[in-house]
Amino acid sequence: MKRIDTHTHPKISKHLTFNPDSVTRMARMARRLGLDGIALTEHFHGVGYWTIYDWLLDRYPSEGGVFWEEGLALIPGAEVNIRQGAHVIVLGEISELRRLDHAFAVPLSEGYEPYFREFLDVTEDFDVARIGAHMFRRCKELLKFPAADLRRLHALEINGKDFGTETMLLVQARALGLPVVGGSDAHHWLQVGVRHSCLHTDELGIQAVIKTVKEGLTGYGTSPYTPLRVKTAKTVKSATKLLRKCYGAYPQAKPRLRSVVVSS
Repeated sequence: MKRIDTHTHPKISKHLTFNPDSVTRMARMARRLGLDGIALTEHFHGVGYWTIYDWLLDRYPSEGGVFWEEGLALIPGAEVNIRQGAHVIVLGEISELRRLDHAFAVPLSEGYEPYFREFLDVTEDFDVARIGAHMFRRCKELLKFPAADLRRLHALEINGKDFGTETMLLVQARALGLPVVGGSDAHHWLQVGVRHSCLHTDELGIQAVIKTVKEGLTGYGTSPYTPLRVKTAKTVKSATKLLRKCYGAYPQAKPRLRSVVVSS
């Protein structure tokens, strides 16, 4: 079994530029907790999404579609904004993420937000794992979508920030026939691993991760001091965003594009 945090952000905010030190700190925390890997799932539409992977390609060795940082697997991924107000995590090789980015009339990395069914239709033949993120979070609820569409996801996530919804999530996953994974949704190293996925596989290549999720050979785990670590990380994130904004070093994200019609 491998323990992987399947939802982390290498940037403290999608509006800020990428600081490579954040990956190093997150990897250090993950190793301290005994994790085998973390998925780097920055928002596709955030500032400089591809600069993260350009840096990883220059910095770390790659094997089996994942990067390696002192024995820890760094798994490529992204968080996709859905137009109706929801998020989906995708895990896959970098080449497949690039193909996904440009599969729409306007790239996801340039601000396009697909409808949920549009996203499902376009990615149906993609070699990625599609994970429904934070199912009950206010204004980002997945429950607004028909069950037939939700069943097209490969898993649902127990999110590290959403305390008290675990039982509801497990009930919904059972009703939909979907497996459950765990992700911290960390934007700061302190939060890494508070929730993580337990994958029943002996390998840590990207294909093994995708296959394990799709086959439902998953569970989730919780690390110590979860509420305290989440609240502290959230405070640091809020303070950092405020300071950057006040001192004029707060790059604005690209405007979201909502009026584009996908060509047939």
